[in-house]
Formats: sequence, C-alpha cells, structure tokens
Amino acid sequence: MSSGYISCMRKEIGCLLAFLLLAAVPAHAGDFTLFGGFHHPGQVTLGSVGTLPGTGAQITDPKDFGVFGVRYNNSASFIGFENTLAYSPNFVSSDAFAIIQSSNLIIGVPSLRIRPYGTAGIGFVFAGGNGPAAFGNKFALNYGGGVKISLVGPLGIRGDVRGYSIFGADDQTLQVVESSVGILISF
Repeated sequence: MSSGYISCMRKEIGCLLAFLLLAAVPAHAGDFTLFGGFHHPGQVTLGSVGTLPGTGAQITDPKDFGVFGVRYNNSASFIGFENTLAYSPNFVSSDAFAIIQSSNLIIGVPSLRIRPYGTAGIGFVFAGGNGPAAFGNKFALNYGGGVKISLVGPLGIRGDVRGYSIFGADDQTLQVVESSVGILISF
C-alpha cells in the first residue's frame, strides 16, 4: 500500500468519526408541543351579587374543564422564549369558552434526554360565551414548570403545570391552575 492511500484513508476515517460524533449531539434549535389538560379555577364569585341560586347568573363554585393547544419554544438552550395558544371549550362554567395566549421566558436544562424547566410570562385570556364567566379579554400572568422527555428522534413527551392569575375578571383576580401533557416535536 502506498503512503498516499493510507493518508487518504486516515482522512476519510477521521471525517466519518467527526460526522458520527456530531450526529450524536442533539441538532434541534427548538420544539413544538401539542398538549391537552385541565384547568382548575380557584374559589371566586362571578356574576351579580344577590341573584337567586340556580338562575345561572352567579358562579360561586367554578368547575374543572379541559384545555388543549400548542406551545412553541424557539430555543433548546438554557434560556429561551415560548409562546402558547390554547382553547378551553368550557371555561369556569359550561356556558363560557376561553382562548389563552401567553409569551413566556423559559429556563431549562439543555441537551439532556430528560429536561426540567421553569417558566414565567404574560398574556391574555379571552373568555366569551354566555353568563358571568364570559368576562371578555383580560390581562394574565402565568408561572410554572415541567419536564420534557426525549423518546425517539425528534419525538418526546412533555408534562407541564402552570398557574394563571387573570386580572379584572368581574373586578377580581381569577386564579387558575393548568395541568397538561403533550406530544413534543423537537427541530
């Protein structure tokens, strides 16, 4: 064998090893989550004071209802930003629905198979429909955390718990806890 052939083979083997090492590193720059979960509102009284019980004009015991939506995170680094758009077909009562939008700072552990994170942000909740729970568009703060678990390739699962403070809901602050799980797609 000539020394030129051996030199060429070394370069090719070196390039192959470099490619394999780089291919083993997660190459995603962000992720997208389709999620579903539940809203658990805190104790609040919505509606006119002094209405007759059973008329539907006052809510004193809000119910738990489902929520689903999408979350987009633009970074797989330690600090990133995330946007959420969600829909609750029954929000606080079966007569109202809600559209939730928020933008969050997300701080998490990058490039691990199991990535815990914390998040906090601002947004809006639009509650429409009928009855006292249809309070319109209100400013909201949220905070929480969860875990992202990579399964196979770009697919994974995500568990998340967030608290929302919705200001001005019938001149009160409505506290809502959201628990969700979703399908995570990294890119």
